[in-house]
Amino acid sequence: MDFSIEDIVEDLTDLDLAILQLLHAGNNDPLKGKVAFQKEMFLIADYIEKIREQSEFIPHTLGPYSEAAEIEIANLRSLGLVREEGQEYKITQNGIAALEKVKPVFSHDQIEAIEDFKEFLNDLTQDELLLFIYVSHPEYTKESGVFNKVIRKRVPTAISLYKKGKVSLEKAAFLAGLPVEKFLDNARG
Repeated sequence: MDFSIEDIVEDLTDLDLAILQLLHAGNNDPLKGKVAFQKEMFLIADYIEKIREQSEFIPHTLGPYSEAAEIEIANLRSLGLVREEGQEYKITQNGIAALEKVKPVFSHDQIEAIEDFKEFLNDLTQDELLLFIYVSHPEYTKESGVFNKVIRKRVPTAISLYKKGKVSLEKAAFLAGLPVEKFLDNARG
């Protein structure tokens, strides 16, 4: 049995809408896999309280993880609003239509933040993504199976983030665990 977009929209939660908004951000650019999805949703949840409450992030093997977000993206796929191609998630035309039909639940600033999170994280390597999240939110590292591997490479990874223009000099030095001057010496070397 097929459902109309109107029927589907009635049952979408704020978490569903945050996922659709994230996938719609950046000219519908696809999300680069499950790790990127989880970390981008984590930043959204960290910024938007109602998403934090619905997503319930916990420390997990690769840092912050939300089972609720994982379940909801699967539900959105089954409703035809999201498509998974290889390792990427994409919003479908029906997903865009659903997002356009729903009454706005996010402020302009929140939508802009979602856009910014996607633009910032979507082209990072997994090590860059994990270093940024692990160092910025250490409370989510206790269950990580790759924390030590990521931290061992923190200086070159932080240099990469800095050279890509993703983080400021101060943030890069913080991520590297070095004073700014020592970080600059490493970055020049």
